[in-house]
Amino acid sequence: MIKRMLIGEFKRIFRDKMYVFFMLYPVFIVAVLLWLVPYIDQRLGEVASNIVSLVFILMTPFMFGAISAFTILDDRDDHVFDSLKVTPLKVSTYLAIKLIMTYLFGFVTTLLILIINKNLSISPLDMFLIATLSSLSAPTITLLVNAFSSNKVEGFVIMKSSGLLMMLPIASLFVTNWTEVFLGIIPGFWPARLISMNLLPLEFFMPNYLYFILGTLVNLAYIIVFFRLVKKRI
Repeated sequence: MIKRMLIGEFKRIFRDKMYVFFMLYPVFIVAVLLWLVPYIDQRLGEVASNIVSLVFILMTPFMFGAISAFTILDDRDDHVFDSLKVTPLKVSTYLAIKLIMTYLFGFVTTLLILIINKNLSISPLDMFLIATLSSLSAPTITLLVNAFSSNKVEGFVIMKSSGLLMMLPIASLFVTNWTEVFLGIIPGFWPARLISMNLLPLEFFMPNYLYFILGTLVNLAYIIVFFRLVKKRI
Protein backbone atom coordinates (compact mmCIF):
# COMPACT_ATOMS: atom_id res chain seq x y z
CA MET A 1 0.00 0.00 0.00
CA ILE A 2 2.81 2.41 0.86
CA LYS A 3 4.47 1.66 -2.48
CA ARG A 4 1.24 2.44 -4.35
CA MET A 5 0.91 5.64 -2.36
CA LEU A 6 4.40 6.81 -3.35
CA ILE A 7 3.78 6.03 -7.03
CA GLY A 8 0.48 7.90 -6.87
CA GLU A 9 2.16 10.93 -5.33
CA PHE A 10 4.71 11.19 -8.14
CA LYS A 11 2.00 10.80 -10.79
CA ARG A 12 -0.05 13.56 -9.20
CA ILE A 13 2.92 15.94 -9.04
CA PHE A 14 3.72 15.54 -12.73
CA ARG A 15 0.06 15.96 -13.77
CA ASP A 16 -0.33 19.40 -12.19
CA LYS A 17 1.54 22.34 -13.74
CA MET A 18 1.88 24.14 -10.42
CA TYR A 19 3.52 21.11 -8.82
CA VAL A 20 5.83 20.70 -11.82
CA PHE A 21 6.91 24.31 -11.39
CA PHE A 22 7.65 23.75 -7.71
CA MET A 23 9.65 20.63 -8.58
CA LEU A 24 11.68 22.46 -11.23
CA TYR A 25 12.23 25.49 -9.00
CA PRO A 26 15.18 23.96 -7.07
CA VAL A 27 16.79 23.03 -10.41
CA PHE A 28 16.36 26.66 -11.46
CA ILE A 29 17.97 27.79 -8.20
CA VAL A 30 20.99 25.54 -8.76
CA ALA A 31 21.44 26.88 -12.31
CA VAL A 32 21.11 30.51 -11.16
CA LEU A 33 23.54 29.99 -8.28
CA LEU A 34 26.30 28.92 -10.64
CA TRP A 35 26.09 32.26 -12.44
CA LEU A 36 24.33 34.81 -10.22
CA VAL A 37 26.26 34.51 -6.95
CA PRO A 38 29.74 34.99 -8.51
CA TYR A 39 28.34 37.89 -10.57
CA ILE A 40 26.86 39.61 -7.51
CA ASP A 41 30.09 39.02 -5.59
CA GLN A 42 32.08 40.81 -8.30
CA ARG A 43 29.60 43.66 -8.81
CA LEU A 44 28.13 44.32 -5.36
CA GLY A 45 30.53 42.71 -2.94
CA GLU A 46 30.67 39.81 -0.53
CA VAL A 47 27.81 40.92 1.76
CA ALA A 48 25.30 40.98 -1.11
CA SER A 49 26.40 37.57 -2.44
CA ASN A 50 26.20 36.12 1.09
CA ILE A 51 22.61 37.34 1.46
CA VAL A 52 21.64 35.81 -1.90
CA SER A 53 23.28 32.49 -0.97
CA LEU A 54 21.50 32.46 2.38
CA VAL A 55 18.09 33.16 0.84
CA PHE A 56 18.51 30.44 -1.79
CA ILE A 57 19.55 27.84 0.79
CA LEU A 58 16.55 28.64 3.01
CA MET A 59 14.07 28.82 0.12
CA THR A 60 14.83 25.38 -1.33
CA PRO A 61 13.23 23.22 1.41
CA PHE A 62 10.46 25.83 1.65
CA MET A 63 9.45 25.07 -1.94
CA PHE A 64 9.34 21.33 -1.32
CA GLY A 65 7.22 22.00 1.75
CA ALA A 66 4.82 23.98 -0.45
CA ILE A 67 4.52 21.04 -2.88
CA SER A 68 3.67 18.65 -0.08
CA ALA A 69 1.24 21.13 1.50
CA PHE A 70 -0.85 21.39 -1.66
CA THR A 71 -0.87 17.64 -2.27
CA ILE A 72 -2.33 17.19 1.22
CA LEU A 73 -4.93 19.89 0.49
CA ASP A 74 -5.80 17.89 -2.64
CA ASP A 75 -6.17 14.78 -0.51
CA ARG A 76 -8.57 16.60 1.77
CA ASP A 77 -10.65 17.78 -1.19
CA ASP A 78 -10.73 14.23 -2.59
CA HIS A 79 -11.69 12.77 0.83
CA VAL A 80 -8.60 10.56 0.84
CA PHE A 81 -8.36 10.75 4.61
CA ASP A 82 -11.93 9.50 4.98
CA SER A 83 -11.03 6.52 2.80
CA LEU A 84 -7.94 5.77 4.90
CA LYS A 85 -10.11 5.17 7.93
CA VAL A 86 -11.25 1.84 6.45
CA THR A 87 -7.73 0.71 5.46
CA PRO A 88 -4.81 -0.67 7.53
CA LEU A 89 -2.84 2.53 6.81
CA LYS A 90 -3.38 5.11 9.55
CA VAL A 91 -3.85 8.81 8.76
CA SER A 92 -0.87 9.70 10.96
CA THR A 93 1.31 7.17 9.09
CA TYR A 94 0.19 8.56 5.74
CA LEU A 95 1.05 12.10 6.84
CA ALA A 96 4.39 10.98 8.28
CA ILE A 97 5.40 9.33 5.00
CA LYS A 98 4.60 12.52 3.09
CA LEU A 99 6.59 14.63 5.55
CA ILE A 100 9.60 12.30 5.38
CA MET A 101 9.55 12.43 1.58
CA THR A 102 9.39 16.23 1.72
CA TYR A 103 12.28 16.37 4.16
CA LEU A 104 14.48 14.06 2.08
CA PHE A 105 13.91 16.06 -1.12
CA GLY A 106 14.80 19.26 0.76
CA PHE A 107 17.88 17.69 2.35
CA VAL A 108 19.35 16.34 -0.89
CA THR A 109 18.74 19.57 -2.84
CA THR A 110 20.04 21.81 -0.05
CA LEU A 111 23.17 19.69 0.24
CA LEU A 112 23.67 19.94 -3.53
CA ILE A 113 23.36 23.75 -3.39
CA LEU A 114 25.93 23.94 -0.58
CA ILE A 115 28.34 21.77 -2.55
CA ILE A 116 28.12 23.66 -5.86
CA ASN A 117 28.17 27.16 -4.34
CA LYS A 118 31.86 27.99 -4.71
CA ASN A 119 31.44 31.25 -2.76
CA LEU A 120 30.84 29.24 0.42
CA SER A 121 33.85 27.74 2.16
CA ILE A 122 32.06 25.20 4.34
CA SER A 123 33.41 21.96 5.74
CA PRO A 124 31.60 18.69 4.86
CA LEU A 125 30.41 18.36 8.47
CA ASP A 126 28.93 21.88 8.50
CA MET A 127 27.27 21.21 5.13
CA PHE A 128 25.61 18.14 6.61
CA LEU A 129 24.47 20.04 9.73
CA ILE A 130 23.10 22.95 7.69
CA ALA A 131 21.24 20.68 5.26
CA THR A 132 19.87 18.57 8.11
CA LEU A 133 18.58 21.58 10.03
CA SER A 134 17.44 23.73 7.11
CA SER A 135 15.39 20.91 5.59
CA LEU A 136 13.22 20.70 8.69
CA SER A 137 11.45 23.80 7.38
CA ALA A 138 9.95 21.65 4.58
CA PRO A 139 7.64 19.58 6.84
CA THR A 140 7.07 22.67 8.99
CA ILE A 141 5.67 24.62 6.03
CA THR A 142 3.63 21.60 4.90
CA LEU A 143 1.96 21.33 8.28
CA LEU A 144 1.60 25.09 8.80
CA VAL A 145 -0.35 25.51 5.56
CA ASN A 146 -2.65 22.59 6.34
CA ALA A 147 -3.14 23.51 9.99
CA PHE A 148 -4.66 26.91 9.14
CA SER A 149 -6.27 26.51 5.72
CA SER A 150 -9.28 24.66 4.36
CA ASN A 151 -8.64 24.98 0.62
CA LYS A 152 -5.94 25.88 -1.92
CA VAL A 153 -6.79 29.60 -1.95
CA GLU A 154 -6.32 29.90 1.81
CA GLY A 155 -3.27 27.67 1.59
CA PHE A 156 -1.67 29.87 -1.04
CA VAL A 157 -2.21 32.98 1.11
CA ILE A 158 -0.66 31.30 4.15
CA MET A 159 2.24 30.00 2.07
CA LYS A 160 3.00 33.51 0.75
CA SER A 161 2.71 35.02 4.24
CA SER A 162 5.04 32.43 5.73
CA GLY A 163 7.44 33.10 2.85
CA LEU A 164 7.87 36.65 4.15
CA LEU A 165 9.13 35.17 7.42
CA MET A 166 11.94 33.59 5.40
CA MET A 167 13.46 37.03 5.06
CA LEU A 168 13.83 37.60 8.81
CA PRO A 169 16.72 35.11 9.28
CA ILE A 170 18.84 37.39 7.07
CA ALA A 171 19.30 39.38 10.28
CA SER A 172 21.60 36.56 11.42
CA LEU A 173 24.28 38.13 9.19
CA PHE A 174 24.18 41.31 11.25
CA VAL A 175 23.22 40.23 14.79
CA THR A 176 25.86 38.18 16.59
CA ASN A 177 25.43 39.00 20.30
CA TRP A 178 22.92 37.88 22.94
CA THR A 179 20.08 39.84 21.30
CA GLU A 180 19.87 37.08 18.70
CA VAL A 181 17.82 35.05 21.20
CA PHE A 182 14.80 37.14 20.14
CA LEU A 183 15.14 35.65 16.65
CA GLY A 184 15.19 32.11 18.05
CA ILE A 185 11.41 31.68 17.73
CA ILE A 186 11.82 31.78 13.93
CA PRO A 187 12.63 28.24 12.73
CA GLY A 188 14.74 29.53 9.83
CA PHE A 189 17.02 31.53 12.14
CA TRP A 190 18.93 28.47 13.31
CA PRO A 191 20.14 27.16 9.94
CA ALA A 192 20.76 30.77 8.90
CA ARG A 193 23.02 31.17 11.93
CA LEU A 194 24.99 28.04 11.01
CA ILE A 195 25.44 29.43 7.50
CA SER A 196 26.48 32.88 8.72
CA MET A 197 29.06 31.32 11.05
CA ASN A 198 30.80 30.03 7.95
CA LEU A 199 30.48 33.36 6.13
CA LEU A 200 31.56 35.83 8.79
CA PRO A 201 34.95 35.81 10.58
CA LEU A 202 33.39 36.84 13.91
CA GLU A 203 32.88 35.48 17.40
CA PHE A 204 29.35 34.23 18.00
CA PHE A 205 27.16 33.89 21.07
CA MET A 206 27.26 30.05 21.06
CA PRO A 207 29.27 27.25 19.39
CA ASN A 208 27.86 25.76 16.19
CA TYR A 209 26.84 22.42 17.74
CA LEU A 210 24.66 24.25 20.28
CA TYR A 211 22.95 26.22 17.51
CA PHE A 212 22.30 22.93 15.74
CA ILE A 213 20.82 21.24 18.82
CA LEU A 214 18.62 24.19 19.81
CA GLY A 215 17.54 24.72 16.21
CA THR A 216 16.55 21.07 15.88
CA LEU A 217 14.50 21.24 19.09
CA VAL A 218 12.73 24.46 18.02
CA ASN A 219 11.90 23.09 14.57
CA LEU A 220 10.70 19.74 15.96
CA ALA A 221 8.50 21.59 18.47
CA TYR A 222 6.79 23.44 15.61
CA ILE A 223 6.40 20.22 13.65
CA ILE A 224 4.81 18.39 16.59
CA VAL A 225 2.37 21.24 17.34
CA PHE A 226 1.35 21.70 13.70
CA PHE A 227 1.08 17.92 13.19
CA ARG A 228 -1.46 17.71 16.00
CA LEU A 229 -3.40 20.67 14.60
CA VAL A 230 -3.53 19.06 11.17
CA LYS A 231 -4.73 15.73 12.58
CA LYS A 232 -7.44 17.53 14.54
CA ARG A 233 -8.56 19.47 11.44
CA ILE A 234 -8.63 16.32 9.32
